[in-house]
Amino acid sequence: MKHLPKAKTLLLPLAVYGLLFAFLQIRNAYHYYFVEQNQLFQNTLPYVAEHLWQPGGLARLASEFLTQFFLLPYAGAGITAALLVGVGWVVGGAMRRIAPRGNLALLCWLPAMMLMFAHFDFNYPALGTVAFLMAGSVFYLVLGVGDPRRRLAGHFLAVPLLFFLAGPVFLLYALWAMIASCTQGTHRTHRTLKGKDKGKDKEVLFLLLLWGGIPGETMLMGLLSVSLASFGEYRHVFLPDGYYHLSLFPRSAIYFSWIASLLLLLWACFLRRRREKGGKERRRWPGMVAQGVLLAALCLWGLPKYDDRQSYLMKELDYYCRTEQWDRIPERCRGTLTNYLYISYLNLALLQKGELGDRMFAYDQRGPQGLLVDWNKTASVSILLNDIYFAVNATALSQEMAFEAYLASMGEGNPRALKRLVQTNLIYGAYPVAEKYISILEHTFCYREWARAHRRFLYNDAEVAKDSLLGNKRRSLMPSASLSLIDGLEAELQGIAACNPSDPSAITYSGCFYLLEKNLEGFRAFLETYYATPVLPSLAVAFQEAVIILSEQDPDCLQRFEVSEAVIRRFADYKRQVVEGNRSGNAQALPSLMRRSFGDTYWFYFMFK
Repeated sequence: MKHLPKAKTLLLPLAVYGLLFAFLQIRNAYHYYFVEQNQLFQNTLPYVAEHLWQPGGLARLASEFLTQFFLLPYAGAGITAALLVGVGWVVGGAMRRIAPRGNLALLCWLPAMMLMFAHFDFNYPALGTVAFLMAGSVFYLVLGVGDPRRRLAGHFLAVPLLFFLAGPVFLLYALWAMIASCTQGTHRTHRTLKGKDKGKDKEVLFLLLLWGGIPGETMLMGLLSVSLASFGEYRHVFLPDGYYHLSLFPRSAIYFSWIASLLLLLWACFLRRRREKGGKERRRWPGMVAQGVLLAALCLWGLPKYDDRQSYLMKELDYYCRTEQWDRIPERCRGTLTNYLYISYLNLALLQKGELGDRMFAYDQRGPQGLLVDWNKTASVSILLNDIYFAVNATALSQEMAFEAYLASMGEGNPRALKRLVQTNLIYGAYPVAEKYISILEHTFCYREWARAHRRFLYNDAEVAKDSLLGNKRRSLMPSASLSLIDGLEAELQGIAACNPSDPSAITYSGCFYLLEKNLEGFRAFLETYYATPVLPSLAVAFQEAVIILSEQDPDCLQRFEVSEAVIRRFADYKRQVVEGNRSGNAQALPSLMRRSFGDTYWFYFMFK
């Protein structure tokens, strides 16, 4: 019991937890919402049993169980901070057992800091930290065994145990055990065995068994796991790569916690050896200051390098899209936009608000990719494309992208994609498939109420038709004999609009493609076909502004497409200022001058962008 922390030793972990929680919540709140959708934990006995028998199964289940709560406000930062503090606590306890007077109180938090850097990457789940915490806890407990023979037996048992419960971290534990036994074994063996020579002989025997047996069992388990296809690659068996998205190669930050723990252990062993040889007691405060300076320097170096601020806006926009906070997205997309993902979120929000045709050029547009970003087979882009296709009633394409997002996720699935698969199969009347997906979501913590609410649609066409969302999407379905995208996306959207003229989403998106492509001849044909029909009874502001450009060659367009007097007058003012600017000989400054008054018009986009 003497090694258990006293009450006063809780002050530092509690203080670290408070600071860490506040930092993570303020800086990375939307990161945790984004991470949550890449894993799907099901609270059923078959699911738990199936995964528990896989190498690293317990750590994976614990990670997925905790991650499901990231959807709740403050939970992501709170859980992550608790895991990191737990790592710092057990590492500190283990170092105190190696070097009781080693003065490592602050340096013991180094592995936790390195794990924090890894957490900033959304392809790194909490699994790696949970596994590290499990290994550190086992190491702390085994180090507390007084008898060297039992301690050796504990290390031998811990390696395969951690392999089956926590995965690749078993190799790190094996290295810890071999390093620590060189120091701790000497001290304990001389005290417990009778006879100095006999103690030395047994100590040598113990170390030989340890340094020969543990690497042997480690390599054997690794070779068997790959040959039996429990792991796909050796790097997933022996390295923290196994705690990363298995289809990707991790960033360097994922290795830092392992390296830091090994260096810290070596330093603790050195301090213990020096103490046993009668080294002088030194003052504690210079060492504490040096440790604090080192941690601060590493923090200042690592935060800007590994805290991926470039993707943070995307995570925030993704959260607003997921929760249908459409007003928040345009607010965050003012000014210059250079990322097509951001522009796609923006245009989706404007479409959902019914403002795309009127206000899209009030924001920074950069071509048709802003309406439909290129698909790169990742879960994040797939889920965005799924949302866009669903918004424009392209249900088949939405279902395809939802399925791709589900497959591309790190864990056992993507709950957000699964919800969309429920909706699309209900729209198509594929009730058995929808029921299967509903049953999965009913066994989750955060989505079971949503799933139960959608059971009323199963095998009930009348209920689906009556629903404002599902019924509208069903009315927009193309005839079953048609082939998706055979004539291009614009034609696909126009066919969808013709099926359901009451919903302008598809026809608006189709027209905006022509404008962003600057394809005015295609836009003219589009208007000739659909204007003054139930599909397109009137023109949005941006469409009217494009008609004025067409009217330069065909003046009858203004009356035929009923362009408003306000738009005509504004174009006259725009044209006058362009002519005056060219006459003044200051053509280079003309774009910035025109942006002030006409930067929100299609004319400015068409001429200067």
